[in-house]
Amino acid sequence: MPNFIFLPLLGFLVIFSCLAYGSVTIFPLTVIEIVIGLFILSWLLEMAAKKQLSFVKTGFFLPIAFFLVVVSFQLVPLPLSFIKLISYNSARLYETLISDNSRINLFPLSICPNSTISELLKLISFIGIFFFIINKIERKKDLDIAINFIIFFGLLVSIYALIKKFAYPERIGFGPFVNRNNFAGYINMIIPLALGYFLTDMPLSKRLVYAFSVAIMTLALFLTLSRAGILVYILVLLLILFFSRFKKTLKTKTGTLIIWALTTVCLFILFLEANIVWQRLITLLKKETYIVFGHGYSWLDVLRIWRDFPIFGTGLGTFRSISSMYKTTTMQYLFTYAHNDYLQLLSEVGFIGFFLIALFFLKYFKSITGNWLKRQDSFVTCLVLGGVSSIIGTLVYSVLDFNLQIPANTLLFFIIMGLVYRLTLLRVKNAES
Repeated sequence: MPNFIFLPLLGFLVIFSCLAYGSVTIFPLTVIEIVIGLFILSWLLEMAAKKQLSFVKTGFFLPIAFFLVVVSFQLVPLPLSFIKLISYNSARLYETLISDNSRINLFPLSICPNSTISELLKLISFIGIFFFIINKIERKKDLDIAINFIIFFGLLVSIYALIKKFAYPERIGFGPFVNRNNFAGYINMIIPLALGYFLTDMPLSKRLVYAFSVAIMTLALFLTLSRAGILVYILVLLLILFFSRFKKTLKTKTGTLIIWALTTVCLFILFLEANIVWQRLITLLKKETYIVFGHGYSWLDVLRIWRDFPIFGTGLGTFRSISSMYKTTTMQYLFTYAHNDYLQLLSEVGFIGFFLIALFFLKYFKSITGNWLKRQDSFVTCLVLGGVSSIIGTLVYSVLDFNLQIPANTLLFFIIMGLVYRLTLLRVKNAES
């Protein structure tokens, strides 16, 4: 698929996934999976026509491939006696549900196969777009278009969110998201990209455009009153300042960024509902952390699920099906998400799956860091700096909320991961169109 077709479709995916209320329902999610499936199919057909397999070699393909194998294994019907050996509590759960005269003697490790299949298809789609970007976007011009599109779409979404908040305060949600924390997680991925562009070599007039974009997106973020969102925003600023110290080409620019960071945080905290923001932040100190961050669902309850299903978990996407059995709080009856993506993942895929995902990210960051430290050109160093800060900020946010359970957020996360990795591979010969 040529880039003049792929890039508009990629833009469509970003817009559609976000505006369709985060794509949390089956229809928009199906559209996303179909479009990404067409990307992958066209790529495979192109390689078949050329009779040549062509992939960018990475050090992190195998961990994610083995993870997909583990999730697929959760769906394989197995004898109850064998399940008892590898997941004793799964066997006990099935024994309580089947009658003595039941003829069913094969069961999957996933306690809800339909949920696992749905999550597996979604994950394959996101991983597919990640590797497609790594392999198919090669030119600086195309990377520039894709990243700028994300930045200015974030600006437009933020403007829409501000208009909605002040003109239609009675409407639920924040911007196109039903949950304000999900909007905060989404825009927190885009702000660092804009800050990265702000640091690149450009005329003052153009730099002011990116400064304005960051200001509007930051304003929208703070008005969500999301405690985790505000804390992650501050963390992202600190990360950019910290990483910039490792590149000589960025050291001279950090003074401008420090002034911007301090001015931004001070202005928004002092003048934009400062008392409400402060009151929400200090509530984190009034209760046990694992209850507050879990929005009523104790992190210890999730660890109890993992304790009973330690190796393979309960099945990807099955937290909602089993959470009520382990809930010890009285705040809600049903929990769809654990409000901690790591603990939820650990409970659903067990130690093996969790280890493979951790290995994937470790290898990804090792590769990114190694390539980035070798680069000198401003375009690459600044945008990778912003992109890596975006990725790390999102991963930290996942300790406090469930943003990566929202398809629009996860899609944008994998797109940014792909663009950042591709940036580190950009060569001078690819700089022109």
